[in-house]
Amino acid sequence: MKQLSRYIFFQLFFVVGAATLLLTSIVWFAQSLRYIEFIANKGVSFFLFFEMIFYLLPNLVIIVAPIAVLVGVLFIYNKLIADHELVVMRASGVGNWELAKPAILISLIYTFIIFLFTSYFLPLSSKKYRDISVALREKSLTSLLQVGQFNTSGKFTVYARTQDLEGNFLGILIYDGRQKESPVLIMAEKGVIFNKEEGGYIRLLNGNRQEKDLNTGKPSILYFDRYTIEAQEKFTNGKKEGRILRPYERYIGDLLYPKKTLPTSTQLEFISAAHQRLISPLFALAFGLLGTCVLILGHFNRRGRGGRILLACLLASFVEVGTMVFLHTLKYATFMIFLSYSLVIIMIGTCIFLLTQGFHLPLRRKL
Repeated sequence: MKQLSRYIFFQLFFVVGAATLLLTSIVWFAQSLRYIEFIANKGVSFFLFFEMIFYLLPNLVIIVAPIAVLVGVLFIYNKLIADHELVVMRASGVGNWELAKPAILISLIYTFIIFLFTSYFLPLSSKKYRDISVALREKSLTSLLQVGQFNTSGKFTVYARTQDLEGNFLGILIYDGRQKESPVLIMAEKGVIFNKEEGGYIRLLNGNRQEKDLNTGKPSILYFDRYTIEAQEKFTNGKKEGRILRPYERYIGDLLYPKKTLPTSTQLEFISAAHQRLISPLFALAFGLLGTCVLILGHFNRRGRGGRILLACLLASFVEVGTMVFLHTLKYATFMIFLSYSLVIIMIGTCIFLLTQGFHLPLRRKL
């Protein structure tokens, strides 16, 4: 790589990297705020909370990285034009392709990185994230108890009116609907939770247990001073059923060739998710080429740059949104896959064609 190309490449490398880090951090922080309630209301430790939001990162990187490439390319080439460096390079005989090489290289690097995330890190992190969220949601009765809210998990509904200063719940109602013929309703004045981190158990004080008598059809009421519920066993029956992996938890090979026993709609959903994973890395290359073309092809003037930057953003949005729309409507027609790839490939091919066909930038500048 020539010295000028290295000079542009290193500027792009740091700016695109900084943009990726900044945008990912902002989105990651915004997403993490949604999970604060796990610490405040569900007794989740900070370490587990951080582990959960950490597993969100791969998906955010896949979304943010192509945008960061476009932002970085537009910023650096606009800066080179504003500082008249690109004019000097052009006057020295540097062609469009040589000027675009650094942007193409950084785009290819990010294309490879995003492909690693979509093919390996995303399904791995998504599976671990869902394992934690499902465990927190269905771990036990203690994880469902929240003040002033009816919370349902499976066939159980739990409610607590308030909570005292010691953390005990007051005014508890538990509905057990596992037996349709004779559902159980438990009410208690107070509930004390033990070993909450491990699912533990809850001790109910001063209450009653109501169950329908199948012989007489009347409710059978049992009054108690103390009544202990093994939270983990009560809600799961001690059984650990396997769960079905969702598309974002599966690897690309599993998605491209789903089992024939699955419903047709599910198979199409898997295929759509697979192609979305395959197309996402190409956005980085397409956006990098697009940002380069709109700035180095044409006049170096102040008035036109803003419009070209806006055009690049609009075209990038159109391609990405159009691709996602085509893939999500795959269940209506399989040729949507062809249209999805066509949008990205046409943009890449058009940019390469323009850069290699000898389009020249005038040496004079319009002020």
